[in-house]
Amino acid sequence: METMSQSSGRQAAARCSICGAPAVARIPYARLSLCPSHFMEFVERKVERVLRRVGAPRRGARILVAVSGGKDSAAMLTALSKLSKLYGFELVGIHLVLGFGAYSEKSRETAEKACRENGVPCIVISIEEALGAPVHVIARRARRPVCSVCGLVKRYIINAAAVELRADYVAMGHNADDIIAYTLKLFLNQDLESIAKMGPATESIEGLAVARLRPLYEVTERESLLYALLSNTPFLHDECPYRPVAPIEQRIKESMNRLEEEHPGVKINYIRRLESRLTVYKRLAAEKEWKPQKCPTCGLLSSGGECGFCRLTRRALGEPKGPHVRRLLRELAAKAARPA
Repeated sequence: METMSQSSGRQAAARCSICGAPAVARIPYARLSLCPSHFMEFVERKVERVLRRVGAPRRGARILVAVSGGKDSAAMLTALSKLSKLYGFELVGIHLVLGFGAYSEKSRETAEKACRENGVPCIVISIEEALGAPVHVIARRARRPVCSVCGLVKRYIINAAAVELRADYVAMGHNADDIIAYTLKLFLNQDLESIAKMGPATESIEGLAVARLRPLYEVTERESLLYALLSNTPFLHDECPYRPVAPIEQRIKESMNRLEEEHPGVKINYIRRLESRLTVYKRLAAEKEWKPQKCPTCGLLSSGGECGFCRLTRRALGEPKGPHVRRLLRELAAKAARPA
């Protein structure tokens, strides 16, 4: 996808393929030029199709939306908010304050504003208040990379919140480019079993883990950015101060963007074929005979023995924090469920 400001003068005068109004985006793989209104509808239909394929948009369902403050979670939140009015499902936002100084404070303000403008209640969890230390300090004490610890902490707390809220899904803001980059990285490492988890949605495990939903599964990064801009949804332009300088996923994205320019449709074809082949990867994963287990400390999902979060916090903070986090989230869930 390219915006008209990125294209030539001839394309800059293009008209919307649907209504004839001035176009703001050209979608080469779909052979469409779209005005702001029809571009937003184009993205929302993609999100709706993904939700319908996994059975998510049903009346009364509760979806916990992970709102980071970035462009993807902003676009996802607004699209889901519109669809929730159509289908009658409930949205609850969750934002984690990681403790990265001014960056985290701006992320929190932006996430809360995005939720407020979409009429979505937002649960805010401060990692430092909940665990006694911010993410980068926990990582230093555990002698692990910040990104690794950050991912583990976020996955655990968001899943625990979803369990306590009795949510049907946790919506994550992974766009199509993220999925492509991560699955190609897994393939390069020949971790084929893990590709099975990279579909539009995972499955819930009763009492242990809530299904993960990826509404932006077919929405590219550029489409997500333009949707967030056109919808006037607040989002933070800054990058995380602990983001790696040149992660392999970023290099894959750059290569795929070049391929997309030369061969329009390569991304959407990849993502759709990936979804159609997930059963193959699930069979590979099943051959490992891994069975979900319950962490003896906190009672949530574990691959065996104590879960990764309880092991991490035991090592870095002197005690496993899983039970404490679950109690805190139970209290917040009770407040969220209480009528205003």
